[in-house]
Amino acid sequence: MGLEYKITGVIQLTAVLIIVAYIYLLNDVLPRPFALVAVLFFVAKGIAFTFMKQNALSLSDTIAGIYLLFSVLGWFSIGLLNWAAILFLIQKGIVYLFR
Repeated sequence: MGLEYKITGVIQLTAVLIIVAYIYLLNDVLPRPFALVAVLFFVAKGIAFTFMKQNALSLSDTIAGIYLLFSVLGWFSIGLLNWAAILFLIQKGIVYLFR
């Protein structure tokens, strides 16, 4: 039962790393589709877990994913909100990893 949490944690932390790298560091080098897949992972995971677990905390994955989608697409980006969403997703990834 614990292996799927560890796999989810590793995937989640990797996706956050890709998003941070695209938004802040490598947006000229890293292709946008990598960041879009990472963001859509959080949206899909949040929607799926919200319906499967009936857990409101999983809905926050979806909200953070949608917000970061706007940042990756360049529509709008507020630094403090970006970091709040990123730190929330990192925290959830660490919890999954060490659960």
